[in-house]
Amino acid sequence: MEPENDWSSRKEGEDTREVVIGILTRVVPMSVDRLRETVDTVHRVGRKGNAATSNNTPRSIIIQFGMRTVRDDVWKRSRDARVCTEMHLRFREDFSKEDREARTKLWPIVQEARKKGKRAFLKEGYALIDNRRVDPE
Repeated sequence: MEPENDWSSRKEGEDTREVVIGILTRVVPMSVDRLRETVDTVHRVGRKGNAATSNNTPRSIIIQFGMRTVRDDVWKRSRDARVCTEMHLRFREDFSKEDREARTKLWPIVQEARKKGKRAFLKEGYALIDNRRVDPE
């Protein structure tokens, strides 16, 4: 979950997991108890006051789900969820450094292929264009 405003600035004594579960109950129609069972771990990225976070940008939160089906449902429903719009939240996958670098290199190739009417998308560290694998150079 990537915050786009300061709602996620950690307050003293705040239970980040409970805050996240409270938001998730507004995204997916599921009981709080079921979400508590499904959400495995929740933590913020980076250290407070670190050079990377000192520009008043809220630190992202990583959520690890115990069930992939619930994670996928959260991703799907969060796109249109009112709470995400109101709180300026976005859920996205956390890729490894290698995958992020590969995606950065491959994205322009995928966009160009799509403009030409080809079926193109990114996978785990590579692109598929008309069912042909394209690796980053």
